[in-house]
Amino acid sequence: MALTLYGSPRSRTLRLLWMASELELVFEHIPYAYDDPALKTPEFLQLNPAGAIPTLVDDGVAVAESLAINLYLAKKYRTVCDLYADTAAEEAAIWQWSLFAQGHLEPWVQKDALLADLMATIGARAQAMVQRSLAVLERVLAVQPWLIGKRFTVADLNVAGVLSPSRSDTLDLTPHPHVGAWLDGCFRRPAAIATRRRFQ
Repeated sequence: MALTLYGSPRSRTLRLLWMASELELVFEHIPYAYDDPALKTPEFLQLNPAGAIPTLVDDGVAVAESLAINLYLAKKYRTVCDLYADTAAEEAAIWQWSLFAQGHLEPWVQKDALLADLMATIGARAQAMVQRSLAVLERVLAVQPWLIGKRFTVADLNVAGVLSPSRSDTLDLTPHPHVGAWLDGCFRRPAAIATRRRFQ
């Protein structure tokens, strides 16, 4: 297995590093920042046409976009730690929550420096969108411990990765106690703790 992960841990790459730890993967880590000139070279653009991090290369297969990479890793390397689906219904639910995180949470909680002015302009409207999405999670987590049922999966890792501690610490979780407890359970996993200690 030749596994290479490109991206600074101070980016969405941290989600992949957490996943790699959960799966006990051996990999080469090249910590390119988001503005590294290497990302725009012809060689890198062949791996990721967007010239962005994170990017994964697994035995010659290149995959981009952090949540998609985690879905790929969870499915391919499930023999060590099964974080993927057992049925088509579970697989759809895992994709559903990953897309939910990407579309309904990340736009409003991200702290990208390039978007700072935009987020400041949006202000309270962004917080209203976040609270609406947290309420969706709260309804689900009030009746089951994890997003697709009784076990932690890549769905939980992807959504928790979007609601990282640096982001969730700034959110009002008071109306969403089950979300708070769920996040705490995600971030207390040994792989999550080890990843943050190693890379932050």
